[in-house]
Amino acid sequence: MHTLARRPVREARLNSQARLRAFTLIELLTVIGIIAILAAITFGVVKGVNERAAIGQAKAELASLAQALEAYKLQYGDYPQTTDKAIFLQSLIGRKGPKGADITGRSLVEVAKFTLSTSGGDPVATPALYLLDPWGRQYNYYYKATASWTAPSYVVMSAGPDGYLYGTNAVTAAYTTLLNTDGTLKTDASTNVGAADNIYSN
Repeated sequence: MHTLARRPVREARLNSQARLRAFTLIELLTVIGIIAILAAITFGVVKGVNERAAIGQAKAELASLAQALEAYKLQYGDYPQTTDKAIFLQSLIGRKGPKGADITGRSLVEVAKFTLSTSGGDPVATPALYLLDPWGRQYNYYYKATASWTAPSYVVMSAGPDGYLYGTNAVTAAYTTLLNTDGTLKTDASTNVGAADNIYSN
């Protein structure tokens, strides 16, 4: 009789413990969900901060390149007449004249402040090196194609975070032709859906 009286008490206690375990599982899932949400928000904030920092760095580097190009023109009479990324750097470090002739001049850029296509490389010893933007892509330099250009005599730019240039979009390859024959920098969305984040020096 005494044993039978204890059975309902024991069952009630077990049921209560089961309910506590179930509630604890719900709490655990809730906490995991909250942590996941907070992690996603934090990741988004950090990513946004990093991207703004990269854009700021690109603008500063492009301004430095534009300053070097103006100094180059003052010294040699024209800007580098090339669209080759390696010759562009060779020109700015005093190794190439406007028409590509070998020269020995002073460097107009502090190469150590830039990222090169080969980390730790020396562009004097390795003429194939070129400058990279904060996203690890080449800086693009274009000398005026014809006398009819309405744009400045050159364009130096980064393709920005998404890597797409003028005239390209998400379904075409990056680094296709940037400019048309008059050098106009178009921004119409129909043909330049990938160019909205491009960064220019001028």
